[in-house]
Amino acid sequence: LAGLNENHYTKEVVLFLGSTIGNFGIEAGKKFLKELGENLSSGDLLFIGFDLMKDPRTILSAYDDREGVTRDFNLNLLKRINEELGGNFDINKFQHYPTYDPITGETRSYLISREAQTVKLEAIDYSFELKQWEPIHTEVSHKYSFETIEQMAEYAGFRILKHFTDDRDMFVDSLWEKR
Repeated sequence: LAGLNENHYTKEVVLFLGSTIGNFGIEAGKKFLKELGENLSSGDLLFIGFDLMKDPRTILSAYDDREGVTRDFNLNLLKRINEELGGNFDINKFQHYPTYDPITGETRSYLISREAQTVKLEAIDYSFELKQWEPIHTEVSHKYSFETIEQMAEYAGFRILKHFTDDRDMFVDSLWEKR
């Protein structure tokens, strides 16, 4: 983030697309946006995407999709550990388990060990035990209300210029200006 406010002659525009901010967690996201704002000059712009709160069944079905895309994405973490750290995770001994809390807007994904197992990581000479049904937390993704987005902008020193939503209000790209 350093160096963003070094150009005082033209307006900076920062693009933070997708809903990457949702992977931070609310407090960490607020801290990131505040730090970003501190590295911008008054009048600079931020264009940022947020996944919005919606029917909890819609959100949960996106993380527990029939095609297994999210399951495969999370199991790939164990595959990469096996490849890059010399792990011995048996991918077939895990099941994908997503949750969604409609009060906090937090989606969490877990890989659940279907049986007790010992996992070794050769690259760091480390072993650990997983109990049957023990979860490994792999992912968090927050969904936001417009109220929360407004609070985050205010906290970080921005004012919202405009929201651009899709036709079903499931996602928003928001244009902010540094105060």
